[in-house]
Amino acid sequence: MLSAFKPADFPKTSYPEIAFAGRSNAGKSSVLNRLLRRKKMVKVSSRPGYTQSINFFLINQKHHFVDLPGYGYAKAPKALQQKWKALIENYLENRKQLKAVVVIVDIRRGLQAMDLMLVDYLKSLGIAPIVVLNKADKLSQPKRKKALMDAMEMLPRQVPEPIIMSAKSGLGSEALLTKISTYLNQS
Repeated sequence: MLSAFKPADFPKTSYPEIAFAGRSNAGKSSVLNRLLRRKKMVKVSSRPGYTQSINFFLINQKHHFVDLPGYGYAKAPKALQQKWKALIENYLENRKQLKAVVVIVDIRRGLQAMDLMLVDYLKSLGIAPIVVLNKADKLSQPKRKKALMDAMEMLPRQVPEPIIMSAKSGLGSEALLTKISTYLNQS
């Protein structure tokens, strides 16, 4: 793992990258751990806003999974929030090897304004958003279906159907890996 606190810290490789973004407490670290098949590779904290750098995980010497700081955490000082925002924007706007961004949403909360703004921002940059409705284990099947329908109504038509996932049980993790691999295999 490599942690970047400023753009000069980004790895100097051409490996394709998939970034992971989400509101603080959406389960981003847990999703990454599930996909990496490691319980504690990415620090899971009970304190939202724990990720304060962009963290690069080299996978099979072929590509990077990139953990972005969570957004929407109001307890961090404004100056620190602005520093994170500038770092993330620099990464998203300038990283040529970035293939897609997995936008992780807590299925119980649904898509919030900040999530939709991120999706629109990614689309304006020509970056594919992959929306994941995480924590599905906490809802019944009918409520999951309703959350999916609600999300599909809110998302722009060009955005693929969200993936329902539970980082805890593994539900949807193979579907997400399959979707990610389609972007990693594009030239």
